[in-house]
Amino acid sequence: MPRLFVYPKKGEFFQYSLKDKKISLGRSGDNDIPIQDPFSSGNHALIYPKDSRYMIRDNNSKNGTFLNGKRVQRETELNKGDEILIGSTRIVFDKELSTNVEMTDAGPSSANINTIMHLKEVLKKPDISTTIRATAKDMDIDKIKTEHRSFSVISEVSKALVLHMPLNELLDHVMDLIGENLPMDRGILMLKEGNPAQLIPKVIRINNKRLMDQRILVSQSIVNMVMNKHSSVLISDVQADPRFKSRDSIVKMNIHSAVCVPLWNNKEIIGIIYSDRISLLKPFSDEDMKLLTLLANLAAVKIENSRQIEVERERDKMEKELSLAAQIQKDFLPKETPECKGFDITGYMIPCYQVGGDYYDYIPIGSDRLGITIADVSGKGVSASLLMASLRASLHSEVHIHYDIEKMTVKLNDFIHRSSSINSFITFFFCELNMKSGELKFVNAGHNPPIVMDKKGKISRLESSGLCLGMFPNVEYTAQSITLNQGDTTLLFTDGITESRNKDNMEFEEEKLVKLLKKNSKLLAHELIGAIQKEVETFTADTEQMDDQTVVVIKKA
Repeated sequence: MPRLFVYPKKGEFFQYSLKDKKISLGRSGDNDIPIQDPFSSGNHALIYPKDSRYMIRDNNSKNGTFLNGKRVQRETELNKGDEILIGSTRIVFDKELSTNVEMTDAGPSSANINTIMHLKEVLKKPDISTTIRATAKDMDIDKIKTEHRSFSVISEVSKALVLHMPLNELLDHVMDLIGENLPMDRGILMLKEGNPAQLIPKVIRINNKRLMDQRILVSQSIVNMVMNKHSSVLISDVQADPRFKSRDSIVKMNIHSAVCVPLWNNKEIIGIIYSDRISLLKPFSDEDMKLLTLLANLAAVKIENSRQIEVERERDKMEKELSLAAQIQKDFLPKETPECKGFDITGYMIPCYQVGGDYYDYIPIGSDRLGITIADVSGKGVSASLLMASLRASLHSEVHIHYDIEKMTVKLNDFIHRSSSINSFITFFFCELNMKSGELKFVNAGHNPPIVMDKKGKISRLESSGLCLGMFPNVEYTAQSITLNQGDTTLLFTDGITESRNKDNMEFEEEKLVKLLKKNSKLLAHELIGAIQKEVETFTADTEQMDDQTVVVIKKA
């Protein structure tokens, strides 16, 4: 069985063996894995087996669950070595960290610092752009050599970082390059992640094998100074300084020399690089700190570029998936108007996003009956479209020549209630049109009452006969019926039409729809649809569409 390795921000780590069952993580004591973290919700996340794999799902937590630096939005598969972040607590899936990094209040504080230098001072051009001139004085030769070395290192590292690579590979490469040019016993690259944002170790380099199994204690006060003051910090030869020999915390950490610099991408600090020398006797110098700061700045810009490329690739992938989903949803909708002798029927749907939660359909029932439906799933986007697809599949399986309209609606309600989250529901209208008699038998589950106008302009509505689908189980629905006569027009619509807003934030409202219907009563169904579209577009000019818009027109010729 795989294991979870849990690393609190402070204190010892522990492990938990996963069994073939769902486990919960969170701050409440009734969780399988209690997370004593102030930024963890009571029941924060779930990990569970599925098809011989393990999945993680956020449980609507306040601060979110992060997997490898990205917020978990849906059920996501876990792979060996994946890092889960809940608040300040790191959890690694089925892989123990060889070295754990712990932020501690112990160790060198601001009083132990030999050098602190602001980023602006380090990154200014004169030092690194100095060229060797023949007129240089003897006393400047050492400085020129140091600056020339820095320029050479920066130039080589710049060349090595030209090509794009995945973020994890890039971070490893950055630390390899730094280790090649700046001898150290240990080095850590940490990036800001999570909510609230905190420093998470992404790459750890241990060059001294004797230190492999030791925890790395990084001084919180030093890190705070780097982050808050936008400065690089050098702690040099702490052990030899008589002022600090009495400090047990420093002796225990065995720090001979350490340097901590910000990863500054020219806009913000996205992390830090920390390195120390324990067995190496020569301490870091001010020039070493400047060089590491310059390398960190170069790396931070490259990291930001890599992140942006990954975001763009993810966006492109999502766009392709949404385009495919939009095409699939389009295929779900009627491809043509039904042929009904004596009736003129047509409809349209415009999603707010590429995919939406509105739905309309025609379902033949024998030779002389036609099922017509319109529905609106709560919410918008992908989740709404998936629930709509489930409704469509279930509806088509329930409607047949011997079906019962009331029992069918009860079954749909119970199915949606079982299949969706507690805050999801569907407004649903379904009618059965008898093309011989003109009878329209219907159920209305919380949907906008369709408007019926007779040839004299009299208006009536097909009122609701029950709650929205999915709100509660075991809800009863009562069918009603009317008879459509020659010249009658029935208008089915979703609230994306009536709640459309103009630039003054005024709604289109049902009254405008009724006036529009009366004004255009003699138009054919598709012409009436066009008039409605044009009126809504004119009304909402210069505003963004806020909801899916769907209309179905049934006219008795």
